Amino acid sequence: MNLVFYLASIGLFIFFILLINVFSASSVYFKAGEFKPFLGLYVSGSCSFCDFGFLSVSSLKALVFFSFLVFYFYLSLGCPLVKVVLFDWLEGAGFFGNVCFVFDFYSISFFLVGSYVTWSIVQFSYYYMVGDPRWPTFFRLLLVFLLNMLLLVSSDNLFFIFVGWEGVGFLSFLLIGWWGTRSDANSAALEAVIYNRVGDLGFLVFFCISFCYLNTWSLGGIGVSYEVLDSLILVVFLLGGLVAAMGKSAQLGFHPWLPAAMEGPTPVSALLHSSTMVVAGVFFLIRLGNVVEFPSIFCSFCLVVGGVTSMFAASAAVVQYDIKKIVAYSTTSQLGLMVVSIGLGNFVVAFFHICTHAFFKAMLFLCSGSVIHSLSDEQDLRKMGGLFYFLPVTGACITLGSLALVGTPFLAGFYSKDLILEVGLVSVCNFLGVTLAFVSSLFTVVYSFRIVVFCFLFPSMVNSLSPIVEEDSNLILPISRLALGTIFSGWVFCGYVFPGLVLVLPVGLKIIAFLMVFVGVLLGCGIYLGFSGYSFNSLVYSFFANQWFFLTFFHNVVSGFYFVVSVVFGTRLLDRGWSESVGPHGSGVLVTDLSSFQQGLQTGYIKYYILSSILISLILITLVMLS
Repeated sequence: MNLVFYLASIGLFIFFILLINVFSASSVYFKAGEFKPFLGLYVSGSCSFCDFGFLSVSSLKALVFFSFLVFYFYLSLGCPLVKVVLFDWLEGAGFFGNVCFVFDFYSISFFLVGSYVTWSIVQFSYYYMVGDPRWPTFFRLLLVFLLNMLLLVSSDNLFFIFVGWEGVGFLSFLLIGWWGTRSDANSAALEAVIYNRVGDLGFLVFFCISFCYLNTWSLGGIGVSYEVLDSLILVVFLLGGLVAAMGKSAQLGFHPWLPAAMEGPTPVSALLHSSTMVVAGVFFLIRLGNVVEFPSIFCSFCLVVGGVTSMFAASAAVVQYDIKKIVAYSTTSQLGLMVVSIGLGNFVVAFFHICTHAFFKAMLFLCSGSVIHSLSDEQDLRKMGGLFYFLPVTGACITLGSLALVGTPFLAGFYSKDLILEVGLVSVCNFLGVTLAFVSSLFTVVYSFRIVVFCFLFPSMVNSLSPIVEEDSNLILPISRLALGTIFSGWVFCGYVFPGLVLVLPVGLKIIAFLMVFVGVLLGCGIYLGFSGYSFNSLVYSFFANQWFFLTFFHNVVSGFYFVVSVVFGTRLLDRGWSESVGPHGSGVLVTDLSSFQQGLQTGYIKYYILSSILISLILITLVMLS
């Protein structure tokens, strides 16, 4: 029990380290007496000052150390469930909920992976953002981003999960639009916020049903009492959570914000798309799946959504020329595979892929940033080539990350990504979702092969006078650390953390996922090297390049439909209906018509007056007699 107490204490201490770092000063000057250079503290003559950038890197290094300690002791204790209840919430009103942190297998593992990846990204930012005048604020936002993500993964209360959920969404707006003088960055930040707000409507539906029907905001309480819901309410309840996850994890229909987010700085892209914001939706479904038994119709829906998303993003990445957007569509494709795994009912496999994917995807983004930074902000693949001689470490790491992404044996992606495909082979479930996942894996090989060929195997297309250097330790060390994670994380997690996930399959089924690598390389060679003008280029290429015409349809057809509806039922109804018929203009017309009618009755003939008097008298007598 003492070790469990230590686990909880160290877990809360991790939050404390982040908070202290976030609220520390950017540069503090004081007399240099007893102080020594330590954690960003430097001595210069009679004064000392604190380097906030190095302080951030050092604090994250300490964070990784404490996270590893917690992770090691947690596995040694047999993975107990540790709950830290701070206080009960509205206990006297009969509401079942408390402010509680949960340190279980998922949160402890994510603490280690998230802090390790963020450590590398923040150190890379120290190199990438060196010329930015507001870099201390940038570092603070990255740390607050991590803090909100750790709050999201470790909270048991839906309210605080929602606080972390909205926190990463708001910070994504600030970070994507960091270069606010660029209109594309501003529009991309707004796009991210709008798509996530639409997805958050699903979270609010989930929120309200939990409160109204289950009388709790605790995930544990939901797991105990969700069976009281009838089938229709349960499906709506789960679909609300799925819509929220689709918005945050950029599934089909909510996907455009993720490639648009490439307008932000490269460290932001790496942090958002590797281990934080985009996996928050998948992580929420994993949490939900561990307390609620998903009905079959919900699992089928997850399979179809994940499979179509993965297929869509992989096909769009095949024809992109922006190196960052290729990696961004790759992220969307891998998130689709994670949702496929959730549809298959294998939540641990989905979480396994979150952990391994974080290493090689962050490395791919940082390598892309190294290439872009070295080529004076050039992102077009067609203007690169021959970079392996100028950027050997970046070239080796981007090749390693591409091999891990396609599922090359004994790298990180092989242990988790191929495991999702193998689970699909042995599951009796939605055939369409599994088939689309396999096709998307084939396309993954094609665009990964394409990045390596265009950047490093083609002749050099860069300016011979471009100052290309790769000597900064803040560039080399983060990429090298992530490369080590790419090589060893799959083996370590599969052998020691997820030992029960090894599937024993027939050789024919086991080798199918592996053959996708060779088929994809051959297909890539045929498309990019052998056939420069193959016959269906005009049809398939335009379909893929225009992202299945999704944006064209929504921006033109749907926007036009909304415009017509607003004109016909809004503007015309208000202007012609209320103003002209009922409002001031309508009242004037009504008075004029009544006056004209009254004037028509005044003819001046006495016989008409006598007749009208007789008729009115008869009507009054009849009414009196009837009453």
